[in-house]
Amino acid sequence: MGETVVGGVKLAWQQIGEGPDLVFVHGLAASRAFWFAQYALPLSARFRCTMYDLRGHGYSDRAPSGYSSTALAAELAGLLDALEIERCDLVGHSYGGGVALEYAAAHAARARSLTIMDTKVNALQPRQMLADMPYLSPFEIAVAERSGIDWSQEEQIGLRFLEVVARLKAANETLPTRDAVTPFGEGRGAARTARAWIDLIDLPGVREQLLMPGVDAAQLAQRLRDTPLLLIYGERSRCMPSCRSLSALLPQAAIETVPEGGHFFPLSHAATVRPSLERFLDSVS
Repeated sequence: MGETVVGGVKLAWQQIGEGPDLVFVHGLAASRAFWFAQYALPLSARFRCTMYDLRGHGYSDRAPSGYSSTALAAELAGLLDALEIERCDLVGHSYGGGVALEYAAAHAARARSLTIMDTKVNALQPRQMLADMPYLSPFEIAVAERSGIDWSQEEQIGLRFLEVVARLKAANETLPTRDAVTPFGEGRGAARTARAWIDLIDLPGVREQLLMPGVDAAQLAQRLRDTPLLLIYGERSRCMPSCRSLSALLPQAAIETVPEGGHFFPLSHAATVRPSLERFLDSVS
């Protein structure tokens, strides 16, 4: 484990294993721990696995701005420079996939391959509606009923849902059910993590930064046309419009759909997702 200052912000990171470099980028309201047990630890027998906490997450510093996927991609480039990682395979989940995508678009020669897991790409999917996938798990139904929000009209349902769960957790409210993977976890640690997320998104301008479009479709098609790409999306994902747009722009992409997978399928379905990732990495090694 280590700490590196990039652009005035301390980033916490961790490396395990030896071999080609494999870099993991977590999503919003998570941390590098998202990847450790079910991905980095088993893959460390073949790769040098690097995980880090995005700014404002985990043990990295919180800054007043710099949370767009473009800004975080530049920060990732600075971290990889500091760690002397010249070329790597990149894996990103959710917003971390957007960061990885932006990094690869800006540094295509340094991305040996790119794996995107259930990412909403703002430039390709400006809105995320309930109609994109009407299915709601029992946990989502319980949260929706508690919130008093008309979710059919919400235009950023993923980000809004995460906020509502955080506020319920921070208030120590008990919900009658939970998903296989519930945001922020359970117990006192969950309330602490939820409050940290609320403190972050309540900073002026952070919400707007999280929704900035970043690199556009034409640039993605141009810059990543030769990059091996794996798209893994959940069958019950509201990010599928992004998946369809990415596959149309980048026809070299391999696409896998996780049956009954929700947004957090990298953890809930790791037993099937990790072998898919390994097969892809073997194909581009």
